[in-house]
Parts: sequence; C-alpha cells; structure tokens
Amino acid sequence: MKLHRLVLANYRGIAHREIEFPDHGVVVVCGANEIGKSSMIEALDLLLEFKDRSTKKEVRRVKPTNADVGSEITAEISSGPYRFVYRKRFHKKCETALTLLAPRREQLTGDEAHERVRAMLAETLDTELWHAQRVLQAASTAAVDLSGCDALSRALDIAAADSGADAALSGTEPVLIERIEAEYARYFTPTGRPTGEWSAAISRLAGAEAAAAECAAAVAEVDDRAGRHAALTHRVAELARQRQASGPRLEAARAAAEQLAALTDEAREANLIATAAAATAAASAGVHAARLGLLTEIDTRTATVAGLEAEAAEAADELTTASAAAEACDSALENATRTLTTGQLRVESARRALDHLLDREEADRLRGRLAKVDEIRHERDRVCASLSAVTVDTEVMGRIDDAAAAVDRIAAQLASISTAVEFTSVADIELSAGERRVSLAAGQSWSVTATGPTEVDVPGVLTVRVTPGATALDVQAKYAAAQETLAQALVAGDVADLGAARAEDLRRRELESSRDKLTATLSGLCGDDQVDQLRERLAQLLAGQPGEPDVLTTDGCFDSKAARAELEAAEAARATAAAEHESRRLIAGAAADRCTEASTGLTVLRNNAATQRGELDVATARLARERALVRDEELACAADADMRAQQAAERRLAELNEALAATAPDAVTVELAEAAEATESLEERHRDASRALREISIELAVFGSEGRKGKLDVAETEREHAVDEHARVGRRARAAQLLRSVMTRHRDTTRLRYVAPYRAELQRLGRPVFGPTFEVEVGSDLRINSRTLNETTVPYESLSGGAKEQLGILARLAGAALVAQEDTVPVVVDDALGFTDPDRLAKMGQVLDTVGGQGQVIVLTCSPDRYQGVKGARRIDLHAVH
Repeated sequence: MKLHRLVLANYRGIAHREIEFPDHGVVVVCGANEIGKSSMIEALDLLLEFKDRSTKKEVRRVKPTNADVGSEITAEISSGPYRFVYRKRFHKKCETALTLLAPRREQLTGDEAHERVRAMLAETLDTELWHAQRVLQAASTAAVDLSGCDALSRALDIAAADSGADAALSGTEPVLIERIEAEYARYFTPTGRPTGEWSAAISRLAGAEAAAAECAAAVAEVDDRAGRHAALTHRVAELARQRQASGPRLEAARAAAEQLAALTDEAREANLIATAAAATAAASAGVHAARLGLLTEIDTRTATVAGLEAEAAEAADELTTASAAAEACDSALENATRTLTTGQLRVESARRALDHLLDREEADRLRGRLAKVDEIRHERDRVCASLSAVTVDTEVMGRIDDAAAAVDRIAAQLASISTAVEFTSVADIELSAGERRVSLAAGQSWSVTATGPTEVDVPGVLTVRVTPGATALDVQAKYAAAQETLAQALVAGDVADLGAARAEDLRRRELESSRDKLTATLSGLCGDDQVDQLRERLAQLLAGQPGEPDVLTTDGCFDSKAARAELEAAEAARATAAAEHESRRLIAGAAADRCTEASTGLTVLRNNAATQRGELDVATARLARERALVRDEELACAADADMRAQQAAERRLAELNEALAATAPDAVTVELAEAAEATESLEERHRDASRALREISIELAVFGSEGRKGKLDVAETEREHAVDEHARVGRRARAAQLLRSVMTRHRDTTRLRYVAPYRAELQRLGRPVFGPTFEVEVGSDLRINSRTLNETTVPYESLSGGAKEQLGILARLAGAALVAQEDTVPVVVDDALGFTDPDRLAKMGQVLDTVGGQGQVIVLTCSPDRYQGVKGARRIDLHAVH
C-alpha cells in the first residue's frame, strides 16, 4: 500500500490541510506541538475503518469544537492493482465517496463504497503489517511484534527456502492453514471452547441425559410413594394402639396433682396466719419499746438542760470581762489613728515643698538649655544663608574638573603632534601672525606652534602658510570642544576661571562642615526632645510655682536639701505612727473578736437550753397521755402474749411445709406434664400420619394416569441417539483440533527457520548504527530478545530508552526491506529518536535513506533537525499548508 495524498478539513483544530507524498523515499513532516501531525495517521485509520455515520468515541472526539461542521478526510491510496480516491464526511451531512482510478475507472458512494474499500484492502493489504510498521510516541520503546504479519511471513518463507532450508515449501501453506482454521472454527472458538456442531451435540446430549434423568426420577417418585403408603398404613395402626395405652397414666398423674393442690392450699393458709401473728407481735414489741425509749429520753433531756444552764452562767461572766477589755483597746486605737493622720499631713506638706523646689531647678536648667539652642540655631541659619549664595556645588565642580582635565590632556596631545616653526632674522625685520605683530632684531629668533592653519607674513617680502595634518586638525577640533565644555561649566558655576571655581568650592566645603557641626551640636542639646516640647515644659513648670516658698534655709533662701531632709523625717514619723496604729488595730480586733465570740457562745447556750427544756416538756406531756391510756405493765404483758402466738403459728406452718415436701410436688408436676404431652403428641402424630396416608393415596391415583414409564422409555431412546451423534461429531472435532495443533507446531518450526533471514537483515541495517560487533537475538515471534555489542549481551528490557527506540525503528525497516514489493506498506515514525545522541542520529539518517529507496517512510516530528542526516528526505512544513 502507498499513500499518495491526504486531505483534512475541519478535523480537530485543522481547518484545511492537503499533503502529497512521493511514491518512494523519506518524507519529513514537521511542525510545532499540537499542530496535528499524529492526527493525520489517526484520520487515515478513521477513513478506512469507520462508517461515516459512526457515533463511536474515536469519531466523536475529532469534531471541531469551534464550529458546527462535519470533519472531512480524503486520501488517494494504491494497494495491489488498485488505485483509488476515498473521501468521507463525519458528524454533519455524512457522506462517503469512492473513485476507483485503476485497474478500471469506477465510482461508488455510501455503504457500498465503504464495503468495496474494505474488500480491496482485505484482498491486497496485510493489516497487521500496516499497524506494526508505525513507531508511535506512546510506544516508541516497546518491542515490535511482527509475528502476525502474513506478508512478512511469506517473504521470510521465500528467504528461508532460498537460503537452503531442509523443508521445501509449496507456496500453498497459508491456504491450507486457513482451511484448517475454518474447519477448526466449525467446532471450537478461538479460545478453545466448543461451538457450532460440536456445541450443539454437547448440548443435545446434556439435554437428553437431563430428560432421561428427570423421567427416571419421576418413576422412582412413584415407587417411593408406594413404599411410603405401606409404611404409613402400619404407622397409623401402631399410633392408635399407643394412644389407647397412654390413658391410665394420665389419670393417675391427675389424681396425684389434685392431692398436691389441696395440701398446698392448707399450707398457704397457715402461712397467712403465721404472717399475721408475726405482724401483731412486732407491733406489740414496737409499742413497748417506744414506751421504754420515751422514759429514757426524758431522763437524758433533764440532765442536758441542767448542764446547759450551768454553762450559760459561766459564759455570761466571760462576756462581761471581754467587753471591758474591748473598750480599752478601742480608745487606744483612736489615739493611734489621730497620730497617724498628723504624720500623713506632715509627709504630704514636705513632699509638696520638695516638688516645687525641684520644678524650679528644672526650669532654670531649661532656660539655659533653650538659650543655647536659640544661639546655635541663629548661627546655623547664618551659615546656611552663606552656603545658599555659593553657586559651585559638587556636581558643577565635578563638571569643571572633568572639563579642565580634558582640556589639559588634549592640549598635551596637541602639543606633541603640532609643528613648531622657528624664525631667525639676519636683519631687522617685522613679522605679523594673524593680529599679532612681532619685531625681530638681527640674529634674534621667534617660534610659533601651528596647532591649526597659521599664516606668518613678512610685509612686502613673503607670506608663510603652515597647515597641520589631518590628525592635528582633529585633535585641534577636540581641543576647541573641550575648551567650550569648560567655558560652559564655568558659566554654570558663575566663576571666571578654574582657580576661582576651586576657591569657591573650598569655601562651600568649609561652610558645609560648619553647618554639619552646628546641626550635630543642636541635636545633642535637644536629644530626643523637640524644642517646642521643651518650651511647653518650661511654661508648665513656671505656672506650677507657688507665690511663697515652702521650705527656707537659715539665711532665708530656698533649699531642696533641707526640704528632702524634712520629707525623710516626716516619712519616718509616719511609718512609726503607722506601725503603732496597726498594732493597736490588731489588738482591738482581737478583743472585739473575743467579745463577739463570748456573746455568740452565751446566745447559743441559752437557745440550746430553751430548746432542750421545750423538748423535755413535750416528752413529759406525751408520757402522761400514753400512761393515761395504757399502763407500762399492760404493754409488757401484751407484747409477751403476741410473741407466744407467733411462735405457735410458725410451728404449724413448718409442719405443713414438711408434709408438702414429702409429696415431691416437682415430680408430680413433671409427671402430669409429661403424661399430658405424651398423650397430645400421640394424638398429633396419629392425625399427621392419617393425613399423609390420605395425601399419598391421592398422589398414587394421579400418578397412575400420567404414564411415566412410557415417558422414561422415550427419553432413554433420545439419549442413545444423542450419544451416537456426540461421538460422531466429537471424532471430527478432535481430528480438526489435532490437525490444527500439528500445523501450528509445524508453523512455529517454520518460523524458527525464517528467523535467520529476518535476523540477518536486522543486523545488516543495525551495524552502520551500532558498529561491526552488533548482533541481536530474535525469538520465534520475531521480537528482539537481546542485543550484543563487543561480546557483551544485554536483554532488550534492560537497554536504555534511546537504544530501544533505535532497535524498534530498525526492526520495522528490516520488515519493510524484506516484504515483497506488492505487499509493502508505509513505515510511519511519529516524533521518535528523541532519546538518541547526535552521532547515532546521523547514522540512523543513513539507514532511513537506504530503506527509503525501496518504499515510503513518513516521519512526523516537531524537531526536523534530528533528521538532517537523511540526505534524500523531502521536507514538508505544516505551517505552509494550514
């Protein structure tokens, strides 16, 4: 197959693209990433494999997202004797058109065109080879599998026969294998599962056996029902006999249960009497015990009241003593408080006097500091005014210095290259040089340096013109420019010459130094404070001064030292008074606490005594009321009689419980329950057996009318026929399976034979790239297993990505070189060799050149420089075809 032309329209992001491919050689299609290089191969697959109305995801995802139009693909292809132009439009207004150019012109549309192209490709194209001959970005390092390519197999068969292989080939082996595969497909699926006739025979036999088994089960069911009928008849008779024998046991159990119930009722009544007697005895004993407790309570409360009254008298005496002591302590505390108040007032007065004196001293210091600040400020303002009148600043002085240096440097250069002309007179003479007049006496000399065109005139005799060379003229021009620059800088500084500029600059630096010193001094005087804040602080201090002094020395002047001494003495006196006051306060508090405690204790004792006296009166009145109703002796006698009645009732209850235990009530109950359960079980089993016997009799009557034995005979006959057919078809299926396995083994042996030609071709193409020691080991599936270089063998999976990529391309090129001319397909390389170094890139380019002469090699890349080594390649730039 050859691809002559490919046209895409509205395909993904491609509005329109048309590319023509030469029949032979390497074509390098280059373009930026995402420009649609890989999309061309994808589009060719969609064109050949899918109908125009297909809704599969492969077709849906190529529809452009920016326009509601259909994607169109057109290709001109040659395959075998056929050459045709094939076009499809997907998504909207779907259309398929085929123009057959050779062997005879023909036009088809729709599904008919699609099927015709499929038929032509099936006849002339090895699809496996077409897909195998692609090196895609996603699998460029994967080992290529060429084992399923029939075109390559045929070429290798021929190559193996030409190389003198032992087995001669007739050329009909592929046809025979196809017929064997077709025969095998009648009986088995590709995975080896039964299908077709063999599956039908297996299914028929399984169905016949299932039907025979079902009929046999039905006949066995009739036999089972007959046997169960006889067994149930015997069981019903046996259960009737057992039910009759269980009656006397149930009657005896019921009589024993009635006797047990009577004795139980009697014991329950005795238990009630014993309980009532116990309650009566407990009540009598409680009443007697309450009377005794009341007597004890009266005695206890009488003693308690007497003790509380004695304690209250003692507490009253203690309260009188504590009150007197508390009054004395309170008086002493008042005196200490007055002393402390006097000391506090003295301290405040002394501190106020000291604060006034300190403020006055600070105000004096601030006056002097502010006066100094004002003086320095005035001086700095004067210096700044003088500095502002100076016109030569740092920048201007720099310009003047630079210009003067340039003038001096160029003047020296000009002097070194200028011509000096000297005149010596032999008689008195007068010369003129420009506007200058020079008189020379006999024997006197005069010279002039010609830095520019210069004329010296001897009036009435001669005129001498001295013209410097071009270099001197250039330097002269630079000298004039430098002088102009210097003049401009002097004008900017408002000075006459360089000396005046330097004097002015020195004056400026001196003034700046004075200004900086004054500024530093001013900053030191002010510190972190602002001058306005200092003036405000001085005003506050002056406003806070009193009219008269608070502290005076002996000579009548203010004295902060005396004021500080007075403050210290006042604070010491206040501290002594405060300590005395605190001591008196603690003593007075303790005395008050003792007085309060004594008063509280007395109140509590009096309240307790009153409470106990009231409770004693209540208990005495209660005893009098109770004795008026029942005397103490009567309560004792009633309690004793009730106790004796309780003991008699408990003895009667114990006797009845012993009699009840002797009858074994649990055993009687269990026997009654077991007898009743056994009788009920026999009744239920007899009913169930009778019902089952009736149902089986009905089923046997129904079975007799179904003819199950006849159905079993028919099913067994069908099974025998199915067995015969299964054996007959099975022999054919196993024969086809055996023949296929033998031919497959033979084909594998043949593949091992033609691995050698493929390996030889691969090594021939690879040695220019890897070197003369390059060898490969190829398996029967034509996959590369290992590579050997310099007698070092490395498995394919252990090779680097670049080596794998190179071997993958060489394997496809070897296949393309081996297949017959009519079976050749394009080799597509999609942006490969990205892992390859420059040296091997050049060598791979030579191999591509070699194979490109036999067929088509299409290279898609975003880096065309990789393939510069392909000398005969035709380059197509996708930017030019958009």
